[in-house]
This record gives sequence, structure tokens and C-alpha cells, in this order.
Amino acid sequence: MNANDIKRMEGIFASAGIGLDERASGLFSRYYDMLAGSNDDRDLTRLTRFDDIIIKHFVDSVYILKLTELSFPLVDIGTGAGFPGIPLAIMNPGRKIILAEHRRRRVDFLESAVSALGLAGVEVYPHLVTEKSFFEVQGVITRALESVDGTLSRVGHFLPAGGRVYFLKGPAVGRDMDDLSESNRKNFTIEESREYALPGTDYRRCLVVARKTAERTAKTYFVPRDPDRAEGVVITSKDNARFKVLRQAAENPKKSGRTIIAGKRIITDYLSGNTAAGSSADCSLVLYDGYIEKDDGFREIIEDFTEHNALMILKKGLYNELDVLDSGSPLLIAPRPGIPVWDGALETGCALALPFQDPVNIGTAIRSAAGFGAGPVILLEGSADPFHPKAIRTSSGAVFHIALAKGPTLVGFCAMCAVKKIPLVPLDSHGIDMAAFDFPDAFVLLPGIEGPGLPDELKKTAVSIPLEPGIESLNASISASIALYEWKKRQR
Repeated sequence: MNANDIKRMEGIFASAGIGLDERASGLFSRYYDMLAGSNDDRDLTRLTRFDDIIIKHFVDSVYILKLTELSFPLVDIGTGAGFPGIPLAIMNPGRKIILAEHRRRRVDFLESAVSALGLAGVEVYPHLVTEKSFFEVQGVITRALESVDGTLSRVGHFLPAGGRVYFLKGPAVGRDMDDLSESNRKNFTIEESREYALPGTDYRRCLVVARKTAERTAKTYFVPRDPDRAEGVVITSKDNARFKVLRQAAENPKKSGRTIIAGKRIITDYLSGNTAAGSSADCSLVLYDGYIEKDDGFREIIEDFTEHNALMILKKGLYNELDVLDSGSPLLIAPRPGIPVWDGALETGCALALPFQDPVNIGTAIRSAAGFGAGPVILLEGSADPFHPKAIRTSSGAVFHIALAKGPTLVGFCAMCAVKKIPLVPLDSHGIDMAAFDFPDAFVLLPGIEGPGLPDELKKTAVSIPLEPGIESLNASISASIALYEWKKRQR
């Protein structure tokens, strides 16, 4: 930055009511030069014009000092190239500020900038801030795009009572405020929400300040060093016999007789007793080392499993082998419900026969069947397991609410329906337009197998969903869902 640029920068700051002494002016000048010199290689900012960088990065970062008092030490989450943390450090020399950024190229830049600018008290945290991150700070600040609720959920466990979270957002942040979770409404109060424009510009911003009101920090579930501590059954090795049982449940629920349910809502529903199989008896709950639970209701569930010696805590690597959905949530190991053989009884309504080989498609179709009041769902020989973790998750737990039955092969099933005079409604992309089809009072809906579809003899009597030219077909489970909706609509 040359002398004219420095003078222009100082003028922009002055127009915002911010004076720069010689030290601060020199540091901002060097910081600008580092940004401009490294941007092409490290993707530090999308702004390239001098005035834009000064106004929208430098001034925007420090203008908050005119609006509120910051709580230090301070962690800047998602700082990127150092905004607002580095400008704030320049204006508050010696204050402890932690710059949290996980992207390697930007971390390298931040470390170089902190060193070159001589910013005493500034540290770089080269990781994502997660539920396992702990900082001794009084404040959190962010310009990141994450929602207010998402940020509060990430920082609530380490921020003490009275600590503050400062959000530098666009004017649309009001919609964010309406979506705060119940937990965050309990733990935080919105102390300030102020819309403003940077002086001399039409660049509008909003400052939101949330103050931590709760004293309690969310509990961390970890592997205890003292083997006598009752924090659950600790598993640290792949050779552990209990872990082998868990892994079999993840890989082959049919063979193991057990299945894995992922997701707090589905687990809570299962345990509530509102499902056909729902019971905590003979179940185990699995968490990973360092898991933090912020929801009071689910924390009670965890504590209940702890009391009954049915809580297992795994090292993260072992947990990942079970978490086939990459959910990062608690996992419930539950008995796999039995599925009776279909006896061919169908008095009225729509049954759904599924030949699908993909558990995601099985789960989607089951969820639709439950939603539209169809059933039973008849699983033809060779179909995917409805109690595979992926099927359970995709069904949103509906697999535990709906009547399931085993069927024979596709050929055998068609013969069975013919003998029992049960109308069969096949789905195919080249059948009769569904709009012109009258559904029987009682029938079985039969979508085709993923890829091959239906045998030619079934296509002759099939119904179809009209599609735009050039689109050959829909996903098999989506087709089944649309057909179920159309049937349901005509019942009203």
C-alpha cells in the first residue's frame, strides 16, 4: 500500500468515525498487502477493489466497537482470512483473540499474518469448532454464514454464564431469530439486535448479541481413565467381543437379529412405546468418546441407559464403523422385529409389494405407505431388509409403525394373487395413464425392481405416471409414492 492508499484508507475509517493512529494504520496497510499478495493462491476473499476491502472487511470488522462493548478473551469462529478477528486485534492490542479456521491454506495465511503483524495475544486454532472444542473465553464473534441457532449450539458448552456471542449479519437475520431451538432459547437471551449502515455507504448490516444465561455446561461423554467410574461400557478395540456384535448388527441385521437406529428423534419415538416394537428392554445405546448432549430430554435417556449398564462409549474410529449413515448421533442397538409371512388376506384398501433391493428405496416406500394409509407392505424375496439402518432412517421410523409381511418371489407372488383373485396393479413407465385408471376397492400396488423394472407379461396391465418427453422413468420408490398419493386422493 503506497502513501496515497494509506491516506485514502485513513479517510475511509475517519468517515466511519474511527480514527487510526500511526501504529494501527501501519498494521492495516501491511495486512492489506498480505491479503492482496496471497489472495490468488489461497482464495482469501472474493473482494478485489481497494475500497471494498477497506469498507467491507476492515471497517465492517471494527465498526462493532462503536456499537457495543466486546467481552474478551474472544474466539472468532470461521474467521477465514482473519475477519473480524485481525482488525479487532489491531484496534485492541494485547487482547487475547483466537482465530478459528480449519481450511489449511487459510490457516497458513493466518499464522503468517499474526507473526508478521506482531499481534501479541492472538492465536490460531486450525480446526472446526465443534462440540468437542473448548476455549477459556468470555466472548464469541462470527461473520460466518451459519445460522444463529447453529452457532449457539456449537459454542454453548464452553461459553460461561454471562458470556456473549456477537453476530455480524445481513439485514435478513430476523428470520434466523425466529428459528432458535428450544434449548438455545433456554440457554441464551438476545441482548441486542441492531440494524445499521456503514457511514457513507449503503452497505447495511445487523449486529445481534446473545448472552449466555444458563450455568450448566452440556455433559461430555468420554472414556474414563478410572475403570471403576460408571460412565458406561468402554470399548476401545476392534477385537472386543461386544463390538463385534455391534458391527454385525450394522452389517447384517437379519443374521444378527439386531439393528441400529440412528437419530435422536427416531430413537426417542422408538423408546416412547408408541411403536409396535418400542421398548428399552434388551437395547443398548452407543455414543462416541467426547460426545456432548445439549438436549435435556435426551440427556435423561442417556442417563437411564447408564443406570441400567446399557450405555456403551466407543472410541470415535470404532463408532464410525457402526455409523453407516454418518449421522454423528446416538445409536440405538435394538432387537430386529420379526416379519410374518403374508397369508394373502386383503379385504380392502391398498397393499404395497416391494421388490426393491436398495434399503433407501425400501425406507422411502414404507414411509409413503404409512403416510397415505396403505398396508400391509409385502417384502418380496430378494428385497432389501426394511430394518437395515438406512431403511429405518429413510422411513423416519415408519418401519416400526406399519404392518410388514414376507412374500415369495415376484413370480410366486403374482401366481398367489391370481389364485386368491387379488387385483394386482403394476407400475411401469409405458402403462395406462394413471389419470384414466380406476383403482379397485382392494388391490396390491407393485412397482418394478430398480433398473430392470417389471417382467414383460406384467407391463401389459400396468399403469404409468405421465412424464415430460426425454424423461424415461422416475426412481422406483418415488413412482410408488406418487401412485399411493393418487390412490389416497381419490378416497376423499
